[in-house]
Amino acid sequence: MSYKAVAKKAGNEKAARAVANLMAKNTNPRIPCHRVIKNNNEVGGYKGSLNQAWQKAALLLKEGAIGVIPTDTIYGLCGSALKKEVVEKIYQLRKRDPRKPMIVLISSFDDLHRLGIKLESWQKKFLNKFWPGKVSVVLKCPSKKFEYLHRGTKTLALRLPKDKKLIRLLKISGPLVAPSANWEGKKPAVNLREAKKYFRDQVFYYSQGERRKKPSRLIDLTKKEIKILRN
Repeated sequence: MSYKAVAKKAGNEKAARAVANLMAKNTNPRIPCHRVIKNNNEVGGYKGSLNQAWQKAALLLKEGAIGVIPTDTIYGLCGSALKKEVVEKIYQLRKRDPRKPMIVLISSFDDLHRLGIKLESWQKKFLNKFWPGKVSVVLKCPSKKFEYLHRGTKTLALRLPKDKKLIRLLKISGPLVAPSANWEGKKPAVNLREAKKYFRDQVFYYSQGERRKKPSRLIDLTKKEIKILRN
């Protein structure tokens, strides 16, 4: 909900700035002020500082909100990989082929266990060499529990980023599905202005300037015969 909407609920639609000032000074953990965002759907500050915006975005993602955030490569349309309804909503928003799994960002090797993935010794050796980094790998994910993620392929593409800011966000949010911020087949957004043309007020937005980097390298690690799927 926006500051303006909260002010209206409180009885004075013109008191949006007062609401923002109150939220900035809130220290009561029972009051979820991280859920109040700007009228343009950007996250705005948190705990009285724009420097804490990342934490606000992380908490929103953890609770099931969907947002456009900067990844270690390009802007992604991100949401919790542990919530089926969130994943299905992202498929709708991106107009994505429902048969195609999405890349999942993780904060540590422990997240692989949370997703029902078991590594063989040769896979661990490979990943210890290339993770963290801009390398996404396809691994077997046989669990029926996560069929909404692997879409029947029984495999998932995952990445452990090197970007420290992104890692600290992921440690709060948990694993995130992170397809590029665009409709399928269209140009990926390099900034929030472009992302808003696709998703308007249906998601929240967290910015760190323009992102014109290449998508990650994609490697198939389901067999010992390693294949590069995207360089």
